[in-house]
Parts: sequence; C-alpha cells; structure tokens
Amino acid sequence: MSGNNEVPGRTVVTKASMILDAFAGNRVSLSLSDLARATGLPSSTVHRIARELVTWGGLERTPEGNYAVGIRLWEIAARSRRNYGLRETAMPFLHGLFDLTRQHVQLAVMDGADALLIEKISAAHAVGTIGRVGGRLPLYASAVGKALLASSPAETQERILARRLPAYTPSTLTSARALRRELAETRRRGFALANEEMSVGAVSCAAAIPGPGREAVAAISVVMPAGEVPPRTWSPAVRAAAFGIARALCQQRPQPVISAQLTGVQ
Repeated sequence: MSGNNEVPGRTVVTKASMILDAFAGNRVSLSLSDLARATGLPSSTVHRIARELVTWGGLERTPEGNYAVGIRLWEIAARSRRNYGLRETAMPFLHGLFDLTRQHVQLAVMDGADALLIEKISAAHAVGTIGRVGGRLPLYASAVGKALLASSPAETQERILARRLPAYTPSTLTSARALRRELAETRRRGFALANEEMSVGAVSCAAAIPGPGREAVAAISVVMPAGEVPPRTWSPAVRAAAFGIARALCQQRPQPVISAQLTGVQ
C-alpha cells in the first residue's frame, strides 16, 4: 500500500526508511531542510512523516528544533537477532581487555561492506578515533573489519575487494592484491592488524569471534596510539578475549522475555 505519495512508486515505509537512513555516518542532528536534501523528498512529505516518527519515538526534536534519532530505535535494535545476548555475553571480556590495555576496546559485527560497532569502551586519555557505537568502519581498512572479512566466504571477500576502495590515510591498503595477501596472513596468524589505515596516529589489533560454522559472529579489537608498542603485542590478549566470548556464547542459556507486554504470548 503506497498511501498518499507525492513521489510515485515509493511507499510510506520506503520514505520513512529514507528519512532514518539520512542519519547514517556522523549525522546526529538534522534540520527539516537537511532531511529534504538528503532524501530528495518534498519538504511537506518529510515534515509529515518526521512528525509521525516523533510521535512513535523513532525521532525526537532537539532544543534547536532539529531532528535526532529517538530512543525507540535503540530499544528495538537491542533486540536484533544478531545483537541480542552478544553484547551482554561479551561485556566481561571487553572490560577485561580494557583493564589490561587501557585503550579503546571495540566489538563489531559484519553488515554489508562495513563493520558495525555495537559496543566500545574507552579511556579518557585514549587516542582519538572515528569509530563510535552505531557507527561503521570499512571492512578493508580497519583491523576489526579485516578480522571479519578474513573469516567470511571467499565470494564475500571478492565482492568487497572488487569495489572501489578509497584511501582514508596514506597508509590505507587499496590494492585488491595486497588485501588478499593481508587477509590470508590474518587467517594464518589468527589476528588482524591496521597500521594508521583509518586514522593517522592510531593502530589496531583485532580477532574474530568464531561461530558454530567457519564464519565469525563478531570481532573484537584494541585501538591504541601508533609508536607506543607494536599492535601485535596485544594479539594474545585479543585472541583470548575472542575465544572466551565464543565459548560463553556456546554455553549461553536461552534469554528470558525482556518485555512484560510479551509475557504469555503464544
């Protein structure tokens, strides 16, 4: 059902998803005109749908009158099949790795051509990074992304490497041939490295969290300042945390219902 569409062929759901997609990347707060430009939809359409999303809780208004992502979306995302239970199971291991390193510790899952960060622990003095919870990192240029990509099927790897691979820093690997070698080395040694490939001054070490099959369910990484210690120094601790999470996930008991409203639903 398309409803009252000013743009033929686009349903109300499609338009709502376009508005929500406008907040991708580092866009935290957008005005009505920003949303109209980002979506290409008429301002009247954006205003109507955004108002309905605010009522539902998917968006909220800022003190400046702009729009921001609402807490309702976080509530629903927390129940994602891939996320539900993973963060809770991983948290003790993330904190353990953080206590040991006192650097950024990240947990990510693979989503399309990106590593989606679902948790991050940071110290006040830790090196500046561009990664944030809910943010995305390219699979080919981040250690956590390489760990995920290296454990993915060969056809997935080739699909990613066939794309244009922009450089984020002078150290970013953008050659498909070089990246194939890098992924093979990652599988051989059991951990991935990124040396100032995403951010100048930041290096990282990551390990995949193995699932029941050959593919990883997630990956964990430590991000630290370049030049202090080689990032591979933390590889035993990162790998131990990854396998600890994998073991805990295998032993995980079924999660109880988290909403009282769903209790007793058949």
